[in-house]
Amino acid sequence: MKQERSLVLLSGGLDSAVALYWALHRGYTVETLTFDYYHRSVREIEACKRLANYAKVRNRALKLEFLKEVEDLLREIRNPVLKKAPSSYIPSRNIIFYGIASHLAEITDAKYIVGGHNRNDVASFSDSSRMFFDQFNKTVRIGKLKEDRTGKVLLPLVNIEKSEVVELGWKLGVPFDLTWSCYKSRKSPCGKCAACILRKKAFDAAGIIDPLTVRT
Repeated sequence: MKQERSLVLLSGGLDSAVALYWALHRGYTVETLTFDYYHRSVREIEACKRLANYAKVRNRALKLEFLKEVEDLLREIRNPVLKKAPSSYIPSRNIIFYGIASHLAEITDAKYIVGGHNRNDVASFSDSSRMFFDQFNKTVRIGKLKEDRTGKVLLPLVNIEKSEVVELGWKLGVPFDLTWSCYKSRKSPCGKCAACILRKKAFDAAGIIDPLTVRT
């Protein structure tokens, strides 16, 4: 039986790590894709490499220096709507990320692109929703040489909460100690940034000990 190829978008955090192991568990031949954009945490990029090495899959890292979060764009913004956006918002991020992934999927004959967006993401980022990706899948098919052969986006976590993502990852054997969620690049997570707080709530709700928990 043919093993379908899949391209997993890997950020180094919990969700993308669980998406990676979900794809492996499905028996796909996996390659991972990481985007190294402006002011991206070095620890996140390192986490992507460690996760890929541990899973024995290739990690392709692409530098996108032009891509910036809203807080890094304050001097350039002319759109008043963006001034009220979350500081970590990146304009048209997933159009860019998944457009590039679609390009690579067509070249490498990857039938699927796997994203680790969970139900909680949609509240802050509408381009993480199932509706967005349903439309994306329909649109990109039009421009491909063989419409449906490659690059269909799959969202295995989109209907579950972050705590359920942790539970699923635990069952799949995800090495949580290799992941990184903190906004800062330091020896240990700060425990205070928004990403650290969300991570702690997810592990607490799941009743699972986070191996990166900061102990004082």
